[in-house]
Amino acid sequence: MIKAKIFTVFALMLLVWGCRSSEPDRNLWVTGSASDKAVQPVQPVRAAMLLPLTGKAAATGTAFQQAGMMALFERPNSPLELLFFDTAGTAAGVRKAWAEAVEQAPDIVIGPIFAEEVKALRAEEPEVPVISFTSDDSLMAPDMYTMGVLIPDQVVRIVQYACTAGQRRLAVLGPENKVGEMTMNVLAETIERCPGMTLSKVSLYKPGTVNFDPAVRKIVPTPIDARKKDLTEEEKELLATPMSERVDFDALFIFEDGVKLRQVASLLSFYDVTPEVVPFYGLANWQEVRDTNLRGAYYPGVDGRRAHQFSVRYNRTFGSAPPRISSLAYDAVSLVAVLAERRALTTANLTNPAGYNGVDGRFRLKADGTNERLLDMYQIGSKQRRVIVGPAPDDFPDPTALFADPIPADVLEETGVAAVDTSRDRIP
Repeated sequence: MIKAKIFTVFALMLLVWGCRSSEPDRNLWVTGSASDKAVQPVQPVRAAMLLPLTGKAAATGTAFQQAGMMALFERPNSPLELLFFDTAGTAAGVRKAWAEAVEQAPDIVIGPIFAEEVKALRAEEPEVPVISFTSDDSLMAPDMYTMGVLIPDQVVRIVQYACTAGQRRLAVLGPENKVGEMTMNVLAETIERCPGMTLSKVSLYKPGTVNFDPAVRKIVPTPIDARKKDLTEEEKELLATPMSERVDFDALFIFEDGVKLRQVASLLSFYDVTPEVVPFYGLANWQEVRDTNLRGAYYPGVDGRRAHQFSVRYNRTFGSAPPRISSLAYDAVSLVAVLAERRALTTANLTNPAGYNGVDGRFRLKADGTNERLLDMYQIGSKQRRVIVGPAPDDFPDPTALFADPIPADVLEETGVAAVDTSRDRIP
């Protein structure tokens, strides 16, 4: 019980420092009944957190560890006990960490973070529920859950928003990798739920691509050099036509990020295709984008309002700002702590269809191990401010329902007034 003792001493130190001075977060709620078998109810309830506390991802693992401890501090009546085991961010590290964790007979596992780690843990066939943080839903199974923000939810939210805005001709640009395959599969299914929506243009490129010009040229109109001598009448007419009327799509979905996204966005801008000409959509990882070529673009994301409150409390407790994704650990520990406190830690309650309200908004774990989230739609504004232009639904929709008919432009503008600035680490 060395690790448990270390945690207890650290917790007492933080209590002396006054880390509980802030009001506990009571946003997480539970509904439903514990009708099925309990997950080995014991006193206390033990949760093994498998995190990379050393190695290249140590900073991320430490932030997850601290977020988890903060969640438990804010629920002083919970019988939950957190035990930490270092995975070093590798498959071999996970196997070692799991061997140590088994000796402590945990009732549930929280973590690991990365897909490679989760794959290694799954191979060990743990006999207790696992709540991981990977966004790779192919690794999920009954009792092997994830808190990660999954691509299918993001794609559905993008199509839903574009559909409601009246956009029907969608162009797609991105890599032919695992993310691309998953995105295209979900996209093909989802656009069928929007009456009249089609994939107007699709340009996929190899993951190792360095020159993105050929891929971009597949979707942009043929460029015309205005300095060319002897322009044809057709070329003159095209030059006089606004780019918004020359493109044969009314929305562009780009599933790329990082340096490659900046290169793609720069090329599109060179060919005069920008978010001002046609709406650009990206995945939730665009939250980190800082590129003027993407000003005005849209992406789905978790609720940023409570995240500010979480960040302030974390900073107050640990003296530094948390990584954005560390809130996943806070929500996972909060969920387990609430259920343990109510003696309701069961598979039925873990997968309660009503869901839970956490730092990152409303979510629910599903029986197949995946999850579902209610996502806001953000727009990248001036000075890289993020504003919510499409608030998340209040409840989980019927998955078989068709998306709404287009909303008139004047009404759509009125619905976008609930804007929230998420560019700074503060409580709005």
